[in-house]
Amino acid sequence: MSRFVFGPVPSRRLGQSLGVDLTPTKTCTLDCRYCQLAPTSHPTTERAMFCSPEEVLAELRQVLDEIAPPDWITISGTGEPTLHAGLGRILQGIRDLGVAPSCVITNSTLLDRPDVQADLALADRLLPTLCTVHQDTFERIHRPVPGVRLDRILAGLRDLASSYRGILDLEIFVCKGVNDTPQEIDGLRRYLATLARFDSLYLNTAIRPPRDADIRAATPDDLQAFRQALDPTWPVTTAFEHTALPRPVDRTPPPPRQGVLDLLLRHPCTPEQLERVLNLPADTLADTLQTLEREGRITRCPDGQWRLA
Repeated sequence: MSRFVFGPVPSRRLGQSLGVDLTPTKTCTLDCRYCQLAPTSHPTTERAMFCSPEEVLAELRQVLDEIAPPDWITISGTGEPTLHAGLGRILQGIRDLGVAPSCVITNSTLLDRPDVQADLALADRLLPTLCTVHQDTFERIHRPVPGVRLDRILAGLRDLASSYRGILDLEIFVCKGVNDTPQEIDGLRRYLATLARFDSLYLNTAIRPPRDADIRAATPDDLQAFRQALDPTWPVTTAFEHTALPRPVDRTPPPPRQGVLDLLLRHPCTPEQLERVLNLPADTLADTLQTLEREGRITRCPDGQWRLA
């Protein structure tokens, strides 16, 4: 069983993305209403050495020896990765391996901290989230830990855009009826114009069913209208313009039961995605899914994806 490394997972933007999870499950600065995983159980803004960077890198080397090189090694998972105090050491270790570039997916809440910015400078690509420039909307969507302030996030992202030298792709998670009003979009457009640089903008939405059923997904037409209202001078793509079906992974399959549970902990998947990522025969996977469903360990969503119950 892998403690830190999972996948490669099917990523709409990153292709074959080998994930690295650095925090205990649902250790986060936010409790986002659109999250498809469990509610935040360990809310915090304090960075800590949740696990040894050397152990993480040793497990990563072992997995990389078993698979073809992934497109990206992505620091993400079940919590906010910038909370790990050893993030910089891990990113430097990934760079030293020279197998694949590194990417960090972050909710942006700690970007105003100099130590976090120094760590993130070692990543080849960053995917920070920015959903609104209005504090009330921010709190409504993200339910932040006390002490997390949007003005600091906006200032930190502005600093990062000035200093970071890798690929910087911003994400806006569009919640229909919440942050897609003309006022919200105009605020985002004006703020984005103040950034020194970024490479692209990604409009995401609840492709996977969120835990909060009141959060509604934007349609493809909604995201196109959002894009047009931004009147962008930079590249903009949407969640509906990418495929989520990965190439088959050539590796010895893990024990079916544990493999399914480990992946669904971090990433809800369709049966086709599970089959390819875990390299399991279709009948073995089907039997495993039925057994885990009977036990109440997993549940199938209306869109056909499986996730932990």
